[in-house]
Amino acid sequence: MLAGLTAGAVAAIIAALVSLPLHSPVDSVFNSATVTVAALVVGLITGLLWMRLSGKVLWYGVSMAGLFIVALVIAFAGNTQLDRMVSFMVPLAAIVVAVCALLTPLLSSYFSKPDLGWKSWALASVAVVAALAVGFGLITQGDAESGELSLPPPPSGSRTVATRPTPAPASTATPSQPEPTATAAQTFVIGEGSEISFTVEEELGRSPVRFDAVISSTGLTGTANLDGQPSVVTLDLHSLRSDQDFRDQYIRSRLFPDTTEAVVTVGELPDLPQSFFDGEETAGQLEGSLQIGDTVTPLVFDVTARHYGNSINILGKTTFTWEQLGLRKPTARSVVYLADEVRVQVLLIATAR
Repeated sequence: MLAGLTAGAVAAIIAALVSLPLHSPVDSVFNSATVTVAALVVGLITGLLWMRLSGKVLWYGVSMAGLFIVALVIAFAGNTQLDRMVSFMVPLAAIVVAVCALLTPLLSSYFSKPDLGWKSWALASVAVVAALAVGFGLITQGDAESGELSLPPPPSGSRTVATRPTPAPASTATPSQPEPTATAAQTFVIGEGSEISFTVEEELGRSPVRFDAVISSTGLTGTANLDGQPSVVTLDLHSLRSDQDFRDQYIRSRLFPDTTEAVVTVGELPDLPQSFFDGEETAGQLEGSLQIGDTVTPLVFDVTARHYGNSINILGKTTFTWEQLGLRKPTARSVVYLADEVRVQVLLIATAR
């Protein structure tokens, strides 16, 4: 038993490291920690098999092959519900089963030495603790998107500071007066680097936990205006993508089959302080609306913005419910729970026209 557990710990460390570059189906369920625990369980099973079949090597090998086949069946069955189950599970299962199958007989022979005594327990304990430390220590190294967006850092180097727009003076400056500071641009075109994310809590069938499903897109266009005109941002709904193909197909074919665009409109902006034009972050709230088809939903955005040279960066956050949008909550066989509230974050990178 100790030999199998120690072999499982070695396999767990290897598998946890190998799992990092693999694309997990759901990071909150399939991660380095769960890989480690699964490997330790396989190690225990291997230890029990070797205790019963140590004199029948052929049957031991057949049993370990059967263990791998069980993992294959689980992986292919799970792939019908979650993308990448096969590509994630199969290589890890092969590593764990192979390492446990080979190391368990060797370690069993070593642990059977009469002079080891309590040292065998100590060695097994150290191996298990090391495996758990690696597995749980790497749990945050997954590849899942968080849905969290942030303002990019201001570019290094010199920049031009502009003053906020003011009415033109009644009289012209005399030649002896210094030239006035450049006035800030009024209209900014939203372009490359802009992104939007929608995050909603979800639970899939056979999943023991709920997790955040993140849908995002860079398909944003429009303008941000500082001259009192409305600012309008258009999102291509069919450009929304997540980490699951079935979810993306549902969005395009069932949620928005005939509606390809969502339009966010923000009316006249409040008077902006000079600190905004000096490149400092400015925070506040903006009232706007989201239109999808014929439904217009009022929204309030918590906004952080920064002006830098001929560009502005804007980060907005808000929430809405499916009912507010006039939409029925999405349903699917594989989804057993979907939250009512959707969290939205939008990052706009806009350049002066």
